[in-house]
Amino acid sequence: MENVVLDLVKRYETGGLSRRDLIRGIALLAAGATVEQAVSAQGAPDPIPWAPLVDHIQINSRDPRKSAEFYTRVMGMDLLRVGPPNDRTCCPDTDAFLGVGKRLLLAVRKREPFGVIDHWAMLAPGYNVEKFNGVLKGRGGAPAKHDLAGQYVQDPDGALCQLMGAPGPA
Repeated sequence: MENVVLDLVKRYETGGLSRRDLIRGIALLAAGATVEQAVSAQGAPDPIPWAPLVDHIQINSRDPRKSAEFYTRVMGMDLLRVGPPNDRTCCPDTDAFLGVGKRLLLAVRKREPFGVIDHWAMLAPGYNVEKFNGVLKGRGGAPAKHDLAGQYVQDPDGALCQLMGAPGPA
């Protein structure tokens, strides 16, 4: 029940729930209503079973080495690696991973179309594929395909969101 109250407060603080609906949901819980009754009284879908956070953004670049230089020199980011975690220096002309300290924030890959965001990744502690697919289906969505590893969903405009259970490797 505590998670439901925290979710109600979070939705209120981010503008997704009116003060009236927040009070109604908490009052129903305090009066002995089930979690499902409190949530359904607001007319909202069941809360997602994780706390979403932005993990990283991936951009497509004509020249990842030049992009990495820009993001380090102009934007003050740290170059974390230029290859996969198991071969961190292999691919400076095709990949760059930047962040702050050891926290990955930006993946730059040599992919077309150049100059666009390929996807953004949402960190979802407690995430697992079965739970994600069930929540998507219950909310009217479906998994999306992508040529990179991971689980994706596509918004109505075609933007891809990757769901991750752990932070991207630095």
